[in-house]
Amino acid sequence: MPAMTDPHDALVSFQQALAEGALQLRPGELDLTLLLHVDHPNNVLRLTYVHTEGTTVTALAMFAQVEPYEGLPCFQVGYAVPDACRGKGRAKAVLKAAIAEMEHGFARTPLKRFYVEAVVGVDNAPSRKIAEAVFEQTGTEITDEVSDQPAIHFVKEFGVSTKHST
Repeated sequence: MPAMTDPHDALVSFQQALAEGALQLRPGELDLTLLLHVDHPNNVLRLTYVHTEGTTVTALAMFAQVEPYEGLPCFQVGYAVPDACRGKGRAKAVLKAAIAEMEHGFARTPLKRFYVEAVVGVDNAPSRKIAEAVFEQTGTEITDEVSDQPAIHFVKEFGVSTKHST
């Protein structure tokens, strides 16, 4: 049985590609310290936001477009922080900044409103705490479709016509 998808693997791959000069990053419009990489693996929109110190990624939030949720576009998010940077609020900061950038950018398009979802393993207390803070909910217990392991599902609507705190 496969394990749950680990966003830390994406962070390691992203860091390597960044070090090799293989990625084009652009600064956020609201937060100039937030860097964005857009790509389309397997024809799926993926938005990767990072905070860096020099050329070292200190926090990553990766959003992949998935099937619509309640009739609106939905992005599944994974987030990760290198071991040396954990416990400093970096994951929550990059996640909140990235969602704010998405809201800002999508406000200029017909998209306007969208959902973000996260699936967190029940044994991953730090990630669960971050998701509870950003999604402003405790989540719903589920069985992860990939690993068949117990997990918590978080989903929240964002956009110009929704009310939430950031």
